[in-house]
Amino acid sequence: MLRNKPQKANIATLPFRIRNNFRRLPNRFLLSDNDDNEKMVQKDFEDDNISGEEYNEYGDGDDDLEQRSDDDHIEQRSDNGDDLEQRSDDDHIEQRSDNGDDLEQRSDDDHIEQRSDNEQRSNNEEGDTNMISTSSENETESDYIMSLESDEEYETMSSDNEERHDSDISEEKLFIDEALAKDKLPSYDGDFAPYFQNLTTAALFCWIYKHNISTNAYEDLVDIIMRPEFNRDHIMAYQLSISDIIWNVLNNPSLLKEMYFGAGVDSKTKSEYWHGTLWAESPLFGQEQLMISGEIYQCGDFVYYYDNERKLGRLRAILLNEENQQYRLRIQKVLDYSDLPGTFKGELRQNRSLSGEVWLQDEPFLTITTSQISEKVAADTLRITEILYKHHIHWRIRDATFSYQHPSEYISIRQPPSPTIPVYKLFLDIYYDDFRTFRNVYHSLGGVYVQFGNMPARQRKLLKNHFVLGFVPFGGNFNEFMLPFISEMKEFEQGKLMEVNGQDAWVIAGLGVVTADLPQGNDMCGVLRHNANKGCRTCTASRESLTNFSQDVPATSRYHHITDDQFKEIFNEPATTRQRRLCTEFGLRTRPSILDRLLRERHLQTPQDVYHATAGKIGRLLKLTCELFSQKEEDEFIKAWKNFEKPKKWSRLPNPISHNASFMMSDYLRLAMIMPFILNSFLETSSLKENESRSILRRIQESRINMAKNVIIACWVYVAKTMRMVFESKFTLDSYDELQKCLEEEMKILPKVFPEFANLPNLHINIHLLVHARTYGTLINTQVGIKEMVHRIFKAMVPRTNCKNVELDLLKRYTTLFAIRHLVDGGADQRLSQPCRGFATMSSNFRNLLTNWYITEDKVSNEQEPEENEEAISSPVDFITNIILKRSLSRQDRENIMKNLPNFKSELLLSFMDIGQKSALIYSQMGWYELATYTMEKSDGVFSKVHLHIGDVVTIHEEDSGECYAIIKGIFKYKGNDDKYYAFITIDWFDNINRIHNVLKCPLFRIQTSQDIRWRRIFPISIIDHVQKVHFVYDTKIDLWIKNNYYFTAI
Repeated sequence: MLRNKPQKANIATLPFRIRNNFRRLPNRFLLSDNDDNEKMVQKDFEDDNISGEEYNEYGDGDDDLEQRSDDDHIEQRSDNGDDLEQRSDDDHIEQRSDNGDDLEQRSDDDHIEQRSDNEQRSNNEEGDTNMISTSSENETESDYIMSLESDEEYETMSSDNEERHDSDISEEKLFIDEALAKDKLPSYDGDFAPYFQNLTTAALFCWIYKHNISTNAYEDLVDIIMRPEFNRDHIMAYQLSISDIIWNVLNNPSLLKEMYFGAGVDSKTKSEYWHGTLWAESPLFGQEQLMISGEIYQCGDFVYYYDNERKLGRLRAILLNEENQQYRLRIQKVLDYSDLPGTFKGELRQNRSLSGEVWLQDEPFLTITTSQISEKVAADTLRITEILYKHHIHWRIRDATFSYQHPSEYISIRQPPSPTIPVYKLFLDIYYDDFRTFRNVYHSLGGVYVQFGNMPARQRKLLKNHFVLGFVPFGGNFNEFMLPFISEMKEFEQGKLMEVNGQDAWVIAGLGVVTADLPQGNDMCGVLRHNANKGCRTCTASRESLTNFSQDVPATSRYHHITDDQFKEIFNEPATTRQRRLCTEFGLRTRPSILDRLLRERHLQTPQDVYHATAGKIGRLLKLTCELFSQKEEDEFIKAWKNFEKPKKWSRLPNPISHNASFMMSDYLRLAMIMPFILNSFLETSSLKENESRSILRRIQESRINMAKNVIIACWVYVAKTMRMVFESKFTLDSYDELQKCLEEEMKILPKVFPEFANLPNLHINIHLLVHARTYGTLINTQVGIKEMVHRIFKAMVPRTNCKNVELDLLKRYTTLFAIRHLVDGGADQRLSQPCRGFATMSSNFRNLLTNWYITEDKVSNEQEPEENEEAISSPVDFITNIILKRSLSRQDRENIMKNLPNFKSELLLSFMDIGQKSALIYSQMGWYELATYTMEKSDGVFSKVHLHIGDVVTIHEEDSGECYAIIKGIFKYKGNDDKYYAFITIDWFDNINRIHNVLKCPLFRIQTSQDIRWRRIFPISIIDHVQKVHFVYDTKIDLWIKNNYYFTAI
């Protein structure tokens, strides 16, 4: 349901008629209801207990136009601040069409970016992107929103349609929209009556329509805001109820069966939220207690356990082993004085140990079975004041207060009313981003979106599984906007009875993670922006030491309970000047975020986004690298760039020198995958400006002139390698170690070669990424790449709204699509006794209509009928359907392929035997084609369309060799003895020669020659595991193929 502030009536339609200039048949009329003729009614709302923080919303760049409140003035800016590149174009989904032969809406993990190749880019689109928000000091939160007590009721009044005839039938026109009748005009009493309620709505409406592309828009905006008649009370906010969203998700059978509810999972491979430490330890998400030998053990308890001998430990988490579904317990070691390293033994600690003091030891934690548990220990009998931990390779001790509290220390939940009632614990992911300017869109909105971490990663990648909470309106305040959400969530944190699939269920929901761009993320932690002296939301490192990887992170990290004390100290300080000084000292705002009213660890559960940070680093490295080239070498670089064979499924990338400002964030990620290979192919010592080359050699303390070239390539290699690890979809314990190594190497080399990277916030977060990866399983679980796509969809809708009530219009569109999606998924309508048959059965025509639509993207198989006079291709397996071969090869091409197949008939017979036909072939009818398409059903029931072209590199799994690679040389069909055609491929294998490229650090391969008959070349099409999963680059200097270890799917 929609929530909104009470309003009197809607804006009137202007007294102009819109004509339909298409001819129509006489006496036929198509009159639409007037969307403006609506009246929304809401019950009064009062809340005396909750008050929102008042602060300005900043834009993301340093050049933003800002009107700061007193506490905002304490933020300090640095030269590095502009490195967080957030342009209007690159933050969002890209829509393109490839240079391929078919116009395809393709999907890698259900999402791909599309953009027209002839898309025009304009520097004018990158104007000043900030909106100024002003607020009155004496405002109350009832100025803004919404009812926490009841849902909104909307009454829509539609005008009667009246037929109209034109006397001249030949020139007859149809009025599709016209002015309201006089008796139906809204009864406004202002200067702008009857068209607008007041100056605020009239001025903003005219401002939006006046400025298409112009930075002068903000001059007029300031004039509007500063007018005495401007009243922010006239700006209404609308919000969907999180209770309704949760109810619809849990009562959607297609979604519910995909969601995981249970204990944290002990898995060798980590890929989901429930593989991370937060899920396992928090009572809001995992299993909080377990009965062992008749006694209940809860997470956070201190226990004795057996590990060769009886030891003391703390029960961190109750886990479920993925292999045998048996319970496992994660234990944190508790040390006696005798267990301490000799460096920390002394008379003082020994005396304290005699009075019962023990010491906690930080990670790594133990995982034991339930049978190893001995007994519980009363926590009040233990005294812990210090924690032993390892910094790099040395043991250290820190005060116990400098540690993240175990969730059991600040979270307690109610048990369900009945032990037999089903329990659903929901992990919520909140994403917030501002609507900045985008081409001709000059309407500021803040989008707030919700995801459910209970869905597996493949489901969370789907655009349709990002749910809209609402839009913070222009002039609105995030803290005030979130009040209804906070109120509902506090109820869910304790448990709420809901009906799920016709029976009562106990639903618990908690805020698991908050994701946002770097500036907004700091706001939602109550931390100053990243340009301040202590502008990191995870630690208190000063601006001068951001890229010092040797800093003691546990000792400098921010902890929720400590930050609470600092906020209290700021709040209790009566003097404004002293408050500012404390804010600067702590790196905090004057008030905490409203999200802190929920049960969370604000600093741990607001991780930095690797998508923005990585793209920002790559953008800066590209700029610095290109500045090293002379004009002649720039031309050589562009020549190498154009000649480089990029992966076929990529969209066209802009020119990296002349159009680098037009790069989108995903473009930067793709660029980093191939840049080391391009530089290696053309870069020489003479390619660099002499003075720049000498400066680099001086910084790296090298005298050999060729080292300047090598170290530049090395920078790109380290960046690409780190990026590949950061965006890894699965982690093992070894992978975490490799991630840490890559982050450290990147952080060391970039500031050394390019001083512009020193103390860069985007590079500083390398220090914290390992903790984030362990907390949430992987780093891509919290990256916002796909969330940006969703945000871009709504931003693109703004020009198509009425521009009077944009937030409401967008939510109406969303709820309409959500309703269709709910019906397609088999969800029930509470008002009806049975589901809608049309959506349940879906005839073939209707199914085709839903094809390639993001709200139904995994529901239809994209089936396609063969073209007329085209022979159907049979599939040898059930999971492959709808095989279509296109574009016949010329006779010359067919002969060239056959020349390299000396054993064609014998290998073809083996291929038929692979698909279950073991007799000799009696037909010789065949046809050769350039490409093939087919639909593959994955093991999880999701359909994907595969496009296979000659020249594609494919992955094939062999029993003996594991994952192998080959290049498609031909695609053909052949008639089997059952009188059916089957599809086959001819390939050349890549042969691993077990060598590593000295500069690029990637393995080298040879391609199978026509004389090499060690491996057969003909296989059925079903043998292919993946298409274009890997990327190979041919090196003409060494006549070998290099496997691109840095290639991955960017989003």
